[in-house]
Amino acid sequence: MDIKIFSDLFEIGLHPLPIFWDIEKKTATGYPEHVTDVQSGNGKHDLNDVKRWLQNITNANGIALKLYPPFFMFDFDLKNTTDKTVFDHWLKKVNATNSDVLSKLCIEKTRSGGYHVYAKFSQVSHKKMLAASEDGKEVISIYTGGLLSFCYPTPEYNLIHNDFTDIEELTQDEFDLLTACGLFFNKYTPKDGEYVPGEVIDYPIEYESIAMQFDNKCTDDLFEKLLNTLELFPVKDQRAKRVKDGATYFFYLRKGSVAAYSAKARFDKKRLFIFSGSFIKFPNFHTRINEADKSWRLTPTKIIFYYFDKDWGKTIDTIRELSEEYKIELVETSKAKQPIQDRLKFPYDIFPESVQQYIFCQSIQHEYLAAAILSAISTTIGNSVVLYPMPGYRVKSILYMAIVAPPGASKTPAINKAFEPIERIDQKMFEEYEAKMIDYKKLLTEYEQNKKSGGEKPEQPFFPQTLIKDSTIEMVAKILTFNKNGCCLLADELIGFLNRMNQYKQGDEIQKWLELWSGSSILIQRVTREANKIPDACCSILGGIQPGVVDAMGKDENQYNGFYHRFLFVYPEPWTKVEWKQIFVPESVQDSFYYLFESLYKLRSEDQMYYFLSDKANEIYKEWFDGKNKYYDKSDNDNVKGIIAKYQDYCLRFSLIIQVVTDGNKRSTIVTHLSMERAIRLTEYFLGNINKILKILSPESSYTDSNKVTVNY
Repeated sequence: MDIKIFSDLFEIGLHPLPIFWDIEKKTATGYPEHVTDVQSGNGKHDLNDVKRWLQNITNANGIALKLYPPFFMFDFDLKNTTDKTVFDHWLKKVNATNSDVLSKLCIEKTRSGGYHVYAKFSQVSHKKMLAASEDGKEVISIYTGGLLSFCYPTPEYNLIHNDFTDIEELTQDEFDLLTACGLFFNKYTPKDGEYVPGEVIDYPIEYESIAMQFDNKCTDDLFEKLLNTLELFPVKDQRAKRVKDGATYFFYLRKGSVAAYSAKARFDKKRLFIFSGSFIKFPNFHTRINEADKSWRLTPTKIIFYYFDKDWGKTIDTIRELSEEYKIELVETSKAKQPIQDRLKFPYDIFPESVQQYIFCQSIQHEYLAAAILSAISTTIGNSVVLYPMPGYRVKSILYMAIVAPPGASKTPAINKAFEPIERIDQKMFEEYEAKMIDYKKLLTEYEQNKKSGGEKPEQPFFPQTLIKDSTIEMVAKILTFNKNGCCLLADELIGFLNRMNQYKQGDEIQKWLELWSGSSILIQRVTREANKIPDACCSILGGIQPGVVDAMGKDENQYNGFYHRFLFVYPEPWTKVEWKQIFVPESVQDSFYYLFESLYKLRSEDQMYYFLSDKANEIYKEWFDGKNKYYDKSDNDNVKGIIAKYQDYCLRFSLIIQVVTDGNKRSTIVTHLSMERAIRLTEYFLGNINKILKILSPESSYTDSNKVTVNY
């Protein structure tokens, strides 16, 4: 290998390394002993290094560029996609928009039929994937930050456009053009549980102690087991790498990989560093957002956490199991062992299996459907049960809920599917009501004709409807008079309900809805009509609303009266629009779903039953409740205080709903600790969602530390 080639590349500002390229194996089998020893002394290249490397690498026949900013490369890895025209179409897009930029690029074709596009831009700093296949494999990526790239004149690598000497600094617009054209070919959407570059996960305060103890006490054998669980195994005949601070890193390769190594492990500190981009669920070298990003330094706890799709409940359970197996003593500071989770993941296990099956076999976004079903169940339970968490404190299953989603995101279909069993019941009730009205009108005619002869005036039948569609508070009160077991105001678009309330600013419409939330008695008095008092009111609210108009919930007096504090918000990242597909829910799943509502509805006709907290449920709730009080006392913001107080009450409501559904036909009258644990996780989910909403309704109320994912309460 001619040393002048290296000299020329060094002069350009590139960092070439001599390699031996095995043509049969199509890989490099010889590198400089210290591949990072590219520059020496004052930071300028020294050809003596190259001479020394060439002496140690027999028959060097190729070059690997160690790419450092401002140099970088677009890597088109076409073996990872069925569309082999990606590069050609990318080049056409660039050429059609700004053909001049091509003069600043150097392009080569690789051994595998892919392409390397070398460029220079001062703002580039780290590797970034621009486009991936549908299964998440890299198709177009930016390589820099010390990454290696085999290049011409290595065998089977051929320059097809310009030379390395033609590389010139790109402008911001030119760089944006090249990357935007690359992003166009991305076909991959991250799944739940996959790592999102830039996110920082802190140990939850509830489990910070147990996680840190586990990391500190983790044995070598246990750490090795965790690596093997990821299908990482020691690289044979590979020496451990020592660094200047005396640390030793061991090389690990993923099962089936043909790379030199996939990860490095440091056993003294119990840290895993993943270098392979194929670990989609894990932060790795390629997902770094900058040099200071430490998220890819994985502790034993973080390995388990990402393995279980960022589920803290499963993570802590696994830590306890492994600690018991490996005789690791953990001192748990918390008496209550309630599992917790990512606040923005709906805890579907609050439902019985039949409901979960019904949710997951639908193409509707699952969070919308799950939340609507929760509201439908609470409506069906209605006034049939009441929870007494302490003497004199009465809690009902009333929920005020808003599903926040853009137009066409299936929030209305979700509401319709969730409430279909109740709609059927209401329809049956209406048919019975119509039949009674026919008889009533006949009897009323006979009564009017024979009024002089005496007789009792027939009593007009009523329609005991459960679902109310956008009515005034007077009509709601009238319906509640006839259906004392409880109702639900259902609004496809909640903004209509809000606008109607605002029409009565001089009245007490809003105040009545504030009172209805508590489930106590309400009194409707108007000059033009008789007073109407509902002694034991029970009415929920469910509606959809678009993110662009959600601020209407906190306008005018609603900004100060605690109106939106009473709402549960469902505000997940919307799914991408799915392709048309006919969905058939298995008959057995649908029947089980309908049966749940039918059985709960039948129990409405029985006497109201009282539920109480078990001792353990009370203990768990107290710990969680007292923890929220600390945030309440620290906050000087009335919105935060109001939300905490209302959601502490919601947790009790959730525990009642979950317990009643768990009991089925045989009501136990006791809320167990398991139901309370699930209720706490459900409350945390809604707290996570309302924190997102606060950024719209009350930006000064939400607080997000840039170093943490956790929020303000």
